[in-house]
Amino acid sequence: MIDACMFLDEVSNDFEEAVDLSTRAGVHGIELRGGIWGKQVQDATDDDIARVQEVMARYGAHVSCIGSPVGKCDLYDEDEYQQHLRWFDRMCELAHIFEIKIIRAFPFWNPEGKPSDRYNEDVPRPNWERILPLIAEKLAPLVRRAEEQDVYYCIESEVSTCSGSCEEIARIIEATSDSEHLAVAWDVRNASSRGEHPLREGYPKIRGRVRHFHVKPNRYMNVATVGDWEDVSYEEVLQTLIADGYDGAASVEHWGSRWLMLEGARQLVELLAKVQGA
Repeated sequence: MIDACMFLDEVSNDFEEAVDLSTRAGVHGIELRGGIWGKQVQDATDDDIARVQEVMARYGAHVSCIGSPVGKCDLYDEDEYQQHLRWFDRMCELAHIFEIKIIRAFPFWNPEGKPSDRYNEDVPRPNWERILPLIAEKLAPLVRRAEEQDVYYCIESEVSTCSGSCEEIARIIEATSDSEHLAVAWDVRNASSRGEHPLREGYPKIRGRVRHFHVKPNRYMNVATVGDWEDVSYEEVLQTLIADGYDGAASVEHWGSRWLMLEGARQLVELLAKVQGA
């Protein structure tokens, strides 16, 4: 069964308030990224995590994914890279505490353009011949750590990084490792924004690797279509994942405001009930 999930820091920086509102909307899964009483997941102390567990127990909530920032760093900055290696060790600890295996992560910022332009879709894509060997070299220790800790390093499709599309993710995985612990957090709208058809072109390249999934709205603030792809609905995408045996989470992200996030949560719950026959 696919679990409904959401980024609580887009609902409130007060973790308990966010859990209260999300569970009222029917979502009990949490993608733990920020909103831990103002802290990001990489900064949360053991006391903070104990408090998170206590709140979740009272509301019947659970963590579905660690929404880590690991890998959103400069490919050429060794000090920053070492910091992210340490963060990943902490993310593995948290995954064990919450008894999950899914850690959302990245394969480094796209080195083209300026940092201020990272989220501009017009920025050129990486020079793969030049950077792919270095990406693979620096991801390899993270994948080995994921194997040792029995978790999944799930690369998100994110245009600001070197994994802007499913094709780019597939290229990175092929160059890095065939380990099942190097997986995909498929943000279908992000990937399709590169002009890659979600089902005909994108998904076949990552089939069998998807361990996590993000749900964002179209321009009309609903999930009837994936972004501007009028011939692809989230219903069809979820049905495709289910047919392939997907049993992870579907996580609501970037709906624009607290109340729109909660509306997205309600839409997702209804959609999952429909496609899963609940």
